[in-house]
Amino acid sequence: MARHCACCGKPFAPRPQVPEQAYCSAPGCQRARKRRWQRAKLQSDPDYRDNQRAAQQAWSQRNPDYWRDYRETQPDYVQRNRERQRSRNQGRAGDLAKMDACDLPTGLYRITRHPAFPRENGDSWVVEIAPLCVTCPCKMDMCKERT
Repeated sequence: MARHCACCGKPFAPRPQVPEQAYCSAPGCQRARKRRWQRAKLQSDPDYRDNQRAAQQAWSQRNPDYWRDYRETQPDYVQRNRERQRSRNQGRAGDLAKMDACDLPTGLYRITRHPAFPRENGDSWVVEIAPLCVTCPCKMDMCKERT
């Protein structure tokens, strides 16, 4: 009895030991089967998810220069990555935070939620940024010495 592969769609004969077999034995189809299983396992099993995260962190600690070395030896990857990042950045033009976009001088500031804008959800606040007086012990928004 022939079945059609869930990945490539070609007919195949399932193994008698695996009556519910849905994928043929082609390497690409087996990779797709494993990816699907891992994705489902990551979503359903917190222990598996924690183990995978720990294994990735351990590998990253054992190979700290991997990505730096990879980028040095793969200039095509670097260029393609830059182009794709530019494309992603254009898609979210107003959402990008730039470090040099703020012209406030370096110093201490008090950030408080502005009372005119109630906090509707925990995602964002409308704030008022007021400079603090660093030279005197009052640490108030407005200092008699500065005015």
